[in-house]
Amino acid sequence: MKRLIVLVFTIILIQWPFQNGYGQRLTIKVDGAIDLTSLKHTFANPPVQYRMLQMSHNLKPDGTLDSLKKYGYGGVVSNVSFNNYLQDEGEWKTFQENLKYCRELGLDYWMYDEKGYPSGKAGGLTLRDHPEFETIGVLCSRSEGKGTILHKMPSGARFTEEPIFVCAAPVKNGLYDFSKMVDLTSLKKKAVNEITWSAPDQGEWGLLSFHIKKMFEGTHIQTNVSDTNRYVNIIDREAIARFITITHEACKKWAPAEMSGYIHAIFTDEPSLMTSYLKDDKTVLPAIPWSRTFRSGFKAKYGYDVVRILPFLFEDGGAETVYKRLDYWSFVAELIEENYYGQIQTWCRSNGPFASGHGLLEESLYWHTVYEGNLYRDLRRMDLPGLDMLTSDPIALAHSTQIAVPKFVSSVTHMCGKVENMSETSAHQQKAAKIPVSFAMRLATVGYEYALGLTRVTSYYGYNEFSDTERKIFNDYIGRLGLLLTQGKHKADIGVYYPVQTMWGSVTPTKKTTWEPPEPMRTESISTPVTKNHGLYLTTHIIPYRPELPNAQRVDAAFGEVSRELLANQLDFDYLDDQALLESSVKDGKILLQGEAFSCLVLPETRIIPLPTYQKIARFVSDGGYLVVLGHLPQLGMNEQETKNVLRISDRLIHSGNVKMVTQIPGIQEVVGGLMAPDLILDKPCRELFYNHRADDHTDIYYLINLSGQPVEREVSFRAAGALETWNPINGNIQPATGISGRGKTSLNIRLESFGSVMIIFRHN
Repeated sequence: MKRLIVLVFTIILIQWPFQNGYGQRLTIKVDGAIDLTSLKHTFANPPVQYRMLQMSHNLKPDGTLDSLKKYGYGGVVSNVSFNNYLQDEGEWKTFQENLKYCRELGLDYWMYDEKGYPSGKAGGLTLRDHPEFETIGVLCSRSEGKGTILHKMPSGARFTEEPIFVCAAPVKNGLYDFSKMVDLTSLKKKAVNEITWSAPDQGEWGLLSFHIKKMFEGTHIQTNVSDTNRYVNIIDREAIARFITITHEACKKWAPAEMSGYIHAIFTDEPSLMTSYLKDDKTVLPAIPWSRTFRSGFKAKYGYDVVRILPFLFEDGGAETVYKRLDYWSFVAELIEENYYGQIQTWCRSNGPFASGHGLLEESLYWHTVYEGNLYRDLRRMDLPGLDMLTSDPIALAHSTQIAVPKFVSSVTHMCGKVENMSETSAHQQKAAKIPVSFAMRLATVGYEYALGLTRVTSYYGYNEFSDTERKIFNDYIGRLGLLLTQGKHKADIGVYYPVQTMWGSVTPTKKTTWEPPEPMRTESISTPVTKNHGLYLTTHIIPYRPELPNAQRVDAAFGEVSRELLANQLDFDYLDDQALLESSVKDGKILLQGEAFSCLVLPETRIIPLPTYQKIARFVSDGGYLVVLGHLPQLGMNEQETKNVLRISDRLIHSGNVKMVTQIPGIQEVVGGLMAPDLILDKPCRELFYNHRADDHTDIYYLINLSGQPVEREVSFRAAGALETWNPINGNIQPATGISGRGKTSLNIRLESFGSVMIIFRHN
C-alpha cells in the first residue's frame, strides 16, 4: 500500500506543473534517481517540460499557440514584437496576452532578449545616446624595410583617437626583436597620418602602429542576416548593464509575476567579440578586443601597461611572446565571462528565469578564443547552457572533424551539476544551399544531439516544414528522449582536457576571414591545404591533423579530431576544463566529480597548461589513473616560474607506465580502448553509431542511434546486467528483451534502420 501511495504521488508530482496553467515554472527533476514505474506511465505521452519549443518572433493571439498545444509542442521562445521594439505600449500588451494564454495552455515560455541577433544591441537602444558603448578593437598597421621607412597609418571617422602606441624593432627571419624596440609614439603629429623614420642600422626593421577603431566592417554584425545595427561592446560592463536595464528590466516591469514564477529562461543569442572577420575586405586590418577601461583594468590585475605588449600580440617576439598573449587573452576571457554572461546570470538569479542562449561559432577551439575568449567558462555562467545547430545533415555530423558541440555543452552541464541544456536546431545550412532535408534527417539530427547529452530543443525549423502527423511524431520523440535522458547521471570513463590556453598562446590576429585556418606565427610558416568539411560549414576549412602543423592549427585540428575519433569508436567522454579538474577529487585512480568517475584523461596537443591543473593531473596519474597524450606533454605554464615546474612534472610523467604517448589521431582509440573495459562494445566497427548512457544505483539507460543512412545490425555488449527492456522513442512501445549475460555484462543483437534509434533499459536490483 505504501508503495502504491508513493507511486501515485510521484506521477502527480511529475504531471502537476504542466497540468496547472498557473503553476510553477516547468522544471526537470534533479535528484538523479530513476523511477522506471512512473517513467512507463509518462513515456507514451511525455511531459511538456521535455518537449520541443518553437522559436516564434512574431507571436500573436491568432491560434498559433492552440496549434502548438494540439501537436505536442512544449512551448515557445518568443519576445516583444520587433515592431518599434520595446517602445510600443500596444506591443507590450500583446506580449502580456501571449504570456497569459501560453500559461493557461500549460505551455513553457522562454524570453528571447533581442531584436534579432547578436544580443546586446536592444534593437539599437543600448547605443542610443551612448555611442561610447560601441564595440572597439585595437588594430595593427605594419611597415617593414631598411634605412628610411615611410609608415602610412589608417584614418577615418571610425578611428577614435590618435594611435595609442607606435614602435619599431629589428626583424630577422620573420622574428621581431622587441628587446631593441624603439618607442616612436611621440613622433606622430596630430592630423598627419604618416611617419618617416630612419633605422639606426642597415638591417631589416618593422614599424608598427596601434589604433583604436569602432568595429563593424567585415565582422559578424555586418554580415548577419538579422540586422546591421552597430554593436555593443560585450566586455564593457556599463554597456551590458544598460542592455539589461533596457531589455530585462522592461520585461520584468510588464510581466512581474510571470518573470518570477513562470518564464523558464531568458535566451541570449550569439553575443561575441567583433574583432575577427567573416567577410573578405581588403581595407581591414588585424584586430584584437579592447574597451574603455581595458588598459587600467589590465594594469590593476597584472601590474604592467598592456600597451607595451601590443607588439607581442600581433608579431612573434621570441620566448616571452607566449606569456604576453596568455596574460592578454586570459583577461579578455575574464571580461566576457563577468561583464556579459555573469551580469545576465546574476540578474536572472535575482529575478527568476534561468540564463540561457548560445555563443557564436562553437565548432572550433580557435573560434572559442577569438569570439568568446573561453567558451567553457562562458557556458558555466549560463544556468541552462546552449548551442546552435545549423545543419540537419546527420551523416555530415557523424563524420565531422569539428568539435562535437552538443557534447561540449552537455559536458559543461554535467561538470557544473546542472540538468538542463538546449540546442537551437534548424536546417539553416541546407535551406541556404537549397539542399533537400527529409523528415528522417531532422529526427536523426536531434537524435545525434541527444546521444551527445542534449536535453531540450528550441526549434528554428519552420512550423510549415512538417506535416501535422510529422509535428506530432517529432514532438513525442523529442519528449521521450528528454524524459529518459535526464534521468540518473551521465556515465563515461574518459575525460578530454580543454586546452584553451594553448590556443591563447598561439593565436595571431589576422585580416583573413574566420573561415580560413588560424594564422601561424611567421616563424612557423607551413603549407596548410584546405579540405572539404563534409557539408557542416559549406565554406569552412578543415585542416587534417598533422604533428608538423603550426601551433594554432595543430591544436585546433587535434581537439576536434580527438573528439570525433573517440565518439566514432563508442568511447564516450566529457570535456573537462581547468575548473572541473581543480574541483574534482582523485580516488582509486579516478577523477571524481558530479557523480562521474573518469579513469582516463586525454590531453589533445596541450603545449600550455596552468600549473595547479597539471599538479592535479600528476596526482591522478600517481594514484593509478591513465593519461593519454596526443603530441607532447605540456612544456609551458602561464608564466616563466610556472614553466619551470611544468617541465619538472613532464619529466616525471614521461617515465610513468600510466602515461601513454600518441602521435597520430587513429592511435587514440586503440590506446584509450585498451586501458579499460569499455562501456559499450560492437562486434564489428560502426563509426556512425552513437550512444548515451545514464544510470543510478539500480537502473541503466542506454540510447543508441544509427546515423549512417543505412540499416545497421550489430551484436552490442553493454557493461550492465539485469532485467532487460527496449523502449522505442518513436512510437512509445516498451517490450521485454533477452540478451546473453555474464560477469556484469550483457550482449544483445540490435538492428537499427536508417537513422533509427532505440533505448535499452537494464534494471538490476
